[in-house]
Amino acid sequence: MLKKKKKERYELSFRESVAWTWKAVKLLHSLAPGEMELDFTADIVGIIREYIDIYIIARIIDELANARRPEKLLWLAVGFLINMLIYQVLYYLFFHTKQYKGNFRGEKKQRLFDRKLAELDYVDAERQEIRDAYYKIQQDQRWLGLGIDRAYEFIEATIQITAALICGTTLSVGFLFAKVADGTPGEWFLNSPLIILAVILAIALCTRLGNTLSLAGYDIRKKTNDSSALYDRMDRHTEDIQKDEHRALDMRIYNQSSQLIAMRREAVDYGYAKAVRKDWLGAAGLLQMASNIIAWLPDSILFLFVGIKAIAGAFGVGLVSQYVSSLTAVSNNISWLIGTVMSMRINAPYIKKAFEFLELPNKMYQGSLTTEKRSDRQYDVEFRDVSFKYPAAERWALRHVNIKFKVGTRLAVVGENGSGKTTFIKLLCRLYDPQEGEILLNGIDIKKYNPKDYMGVFSVVFQDYFLLSQPLGENVACAKEYDRALAEKCLRDAGFGERLESLPNGLDTYVYKEYEQDGVQFSGGEAQKIAIARALYKNAPFIILDEPTAALDPIAEAEIYSQFDQITDDRTAIYISHRLSSCRFCDEIAVFDDGKIVELGTHDSLLEHDGKYKALWEAQAGYYAEEKARDLWGNAQREEKPKRCDACPAFRNRPL
Repeated sequence: MLKKKKKERYELSFRESVAWTWKAVKLLHSLAPGEMELDFTADIVGIIREYIDIYIIARIIDELANARRPEKLLWLAVGFLINMLIYQVLYYLFFHTKQYKGNFRGEKKQRLFDRKLAELDYVDAERQEIRDAYYKIQQDQRWLGLGIDRAYEFIEATIQITAALICGTTLSVGFLFAKVADGTPGEWFLNSPLIILAVILAIALCTRLGNTLSLAGYDIRKKTNDSSALYDRMDRHTEDIQKDEHRALDMRIYNQSSQLIAMRREAVDYGYAKAVRKDWLGAAGLLQMASNIIAWLPDSILFLFVGIKAIAGAFGVGLVSQYVSSLTAVSNNISWLIGTVMSMRINAPYIKKAFEFLELPNKMYQGSLTTEKRSDRQYDVEFRDVSFKYPAAERWALRHVNIKFKVGTRLAVVGENGSGKTTFIKLLCRLYDPQEGEILLNGIDIKKYNPKDYMGVFSVVFQDYFLLSQPLGENVACAKEYDRALAEKCLRDAGFGERLESLPNGLDTYVYKEYEQDGVQFSGGEAQKIAIARALYKNAPFIILDEPTAALDPIAEAEIYSQFDQITDDRTAIYISHRLSSCRFCDEIAVFDDGKIVELGTHDSLLEHDGKYKALWEAQAGYYAEEKARDLWGNAQREEKPKRCDACPAFRNRPL
């Protein structure tokens, strides 16, 4: 029955717990080599200093209680001060050495998780369960203090406990042999080894009971933490939204801040915080209070026992101080050791969960071939009967797609929303792998190429592009060190030249204001031009625009595309746009509908027969014709308006 309860309480065996803890310690040590050694050495020095102080203070008390020799008291005081001085010098030496090394293992550990999330296969990084696992690991660390970081504390605690037990036992051993004089009342009781054994058993029982109660309280808090993952996510999400300057307009126009405050109140006050308060004011709090009271009992028992023996004459007042301090330290450290082992076993599953995330495999096949570096940019890409379905989706996003790109030509990809255009681009860039068919680069399946090397062939400006809060030039080059002349040329080619000349700091102007007060909040159209300049700077043989000009008016978009047609030179360009008028200059147009390429040809050839492209073209042409007619009618009305509006009482007889 006892084994069954232990199995339910601890998810992993003692051996497994030790193995996972040691694995976490090795990881932390690799992130900050030398930092642990400095910490552990400082801990040992501090513990030795503490017990030397206990010994010296005991001698001083003895001397004050007996002979009171000035010269001995002076030497004891000098020894106490020297011990403190040595410790302070060593402590600051360790501290400054650690700061100089600048390892900061906690920050480096967090980077591992962030890097893992960034390097996962795109199809996995998009999965909600993967992101939930990432956020749950962060939540466990914040709210429960459990995870990889805690493993370091266990090793440090073990070293501290070992050093303290050695020092404490050394100073306490005399107590075991200190006996009261013959004929003293209670001599048989105080000098009996059984009383010492009874004291040890009483301390052990108190320690065990206290840890059991503490563990029961942890079980309650763990359930609250596990059931509050949604509240924690809501809290962080609403906080991030309130900090996002891009949402500031909507928040003010629609008073969304009150809505967010209500959401946070629901998440914190009525969610997690309410559950935590209920725990601490209820069963969990009572269990922790009982555990603290019981943890105090061993010290009381030892203090009482030492005091009785001292009163009976077993030793002097100085040794009372020494034995009380050292024996209670031994008792506390034994209790600490038991608690450390218990906490290690509680923490081990959280370490396992963290490593399971860090060791998630990239399921996409990782080829080793390098893409040929061709100066003539002769890269042929072919989709051969490609079909793709998103995870857990029933509908095919792409179905039996066949197309071959002609090198150096301009391909436009058009279609209604949800027709498969962006999915087509993501497959081309190998962010996903198709379930059926294959994609070939120069006749070789792209799966056989090294993924990073293959992605180097493409420059892409997606709809949801992202700029960093860094200098303009670094945004274009995606690097700290870059070719300033080339970055400026790319910005001018993207239509940003006039705006660049107006910036007092030029390429050194910060994008946004997060890190620089003089940063610039560029308009949507300006930001898109910067994103296009970034694609040009990469100078890849394939350049793709996935509706990056959505924030521009049709005239500005046409200007960018006409310029882009010139600056792409001998590169293969792919354009995705809802505005078909911007695609007329392309050599070929692929029309997508319901995940399939339903038409393929030039603008003129596609308009020669009734099809999807012609229907889309006529719908857009009709819209622009109506818009133009409304503008002409509005202008005519303004030209013919009366001098006064007699029909309106508010304006009757009022001069214009």
